[in-house]
Amino acid sequence: MASSPLRRIVGALASALLACLAVTGFAGAAHAEDGYQYWNYFHLENDAWEFSMDGPAEYQPKDGAVEAFRYGTSTETQGIEPRVDLAEVSFDTVCADQEAAAGEKRVAVVLDYGTDEGNGNPPQPRAECAVVDQLASTQDILGEITEVRVESGLTCAIDGYPATGCGEPVKNAQVPADEQAVAFTLPSDDSAAADEGSAATAEDDGGTVWPLVGVGAAVVVLGGGAYALSRRNRAV
Repeated sequence: MASSPLRRIVGALASALLACLAVTGFAGAAHAEDGYQYWNYFHLENDAWEFSMDGPAEYQPKDGAVEAFRYGTSTETQGIEPRVDLAEVSFDTVCADQEAAAGEKRVAVVLDYGTDEGNGNPPQPRAECAVVDQLASTQDILGEITEVRVESGLTCAIDGYPATGCGEPVKNAQVPADEQAVAFTLPSDDSAAADEGSAATAEDDGGTVWPLVGVGAAVVVLGGGAYALSRRNRAV
């Protein structure tokens, strides 16, 4: 009889342990969410990315807004943010040289094509500044700066990426907890490249034209001398 309380204690502890294991097992299964591979859409609010509750066709950003799209796998409760350093990529750095007329607005758009998830080599991330009508939606803005493929109201491809598919389901989706920022091409980078190209062309033109001018002048001088000599010979 003395062992009966001991058996009850052991049994209670065993039951508690089994209960804990069962709860742990079910909790692990609950965290395994299914997701989708698609273009996630964000607004920049107070220096932080906010996953959009509206589709790009339903949202009208204001002048000075920063909108972002990131391709990758996410779940219904967690989007995958663009890998951007906000100290380097901001409204000021993207739209610094742009002005909006009356009735227009300026919106910076960040495009992060993500990593290779079986869709081929993604394009390099970039940011663009759009100057559009004040009533333009984000979908309208995308159409101004890039090629967009839309199906059933869902943004399926930007700049032709991915080439096929639209919101493909993914079992047991894994969203990266922390990703390193990557370099984005800015409009100022394109302007600098264009200026360098113009300077190189000018140098090439300068290096080619001036020798030709010199040759032309030499031909004129030689021709004049030959003409004078010819007249002198005839006079003699």
